[in-house]
Amino acid sequence: MLLLPADPAADPALSAMFDRVKASRGWVSNAMKAFAHAPEGLGVFSTVGHYARYGTALTEVQRELVILLVGRGVPYAWGHHAPLGLQAGITQGQIDDIRDGRMPETLAEADRALCAYVLSFLAGRGTGPDVAGPLRAHFSPRQVTDITLLAAYYLALGTSILALGVELEPPEILAIELEWQRKQSALPEES
Repeated sequence: MLLLPADPAADPALSAMFDRVKASRGWVSNAMKAFAHAPEGLGVFSTVGHYARYGTALTEVQRELVILLVGRGVPYAWGHHAPLGLQAGITQGQIDDIRDGRMPETLAEADRALCAYVLSFLAGRGTGPDVAGPLRAHFSPRQVTDITLLAAYYLALGTSILALGVELEPPEILAIELEWQRKQSALPEES
């Protein structure tokens, strides 16, 4: 890790921010801890991440597809989201395809359109009509915006994780995230 960990016991503002992050995610990951030297920045960044994970108009499968596509070159992200993708209902074969840089052909048409858009987003060359048309055919303007925000958040998080040398938590800690996500998925949708 590039920076020594910040001590929330020594900084009341950081302690309060960690409490806020824990309330929104069930725990404070090493990725969030990596931003601890700037508690206000951690607050803003984690708020965007909370929206991306729990506030979008996307299904859990769609959210995890975006995250897996963006995070496939980031071992920390992959270590978190491959199990979350499986839990959400993405098959191991589809996850393997994403890991290996292939479009999972067994996905529904809408999800393939989502994946094509995210891959276009990551290439940084804009979105041509061959990608935009299918995306608009399957997703509302709100959902397209949510896909974009989710991809942008995980691109920023992934590059930060790599730059800061964030280490993956051990399996028993990752199990906390899986359980938290399972419980979140079981909650009824707010109207």
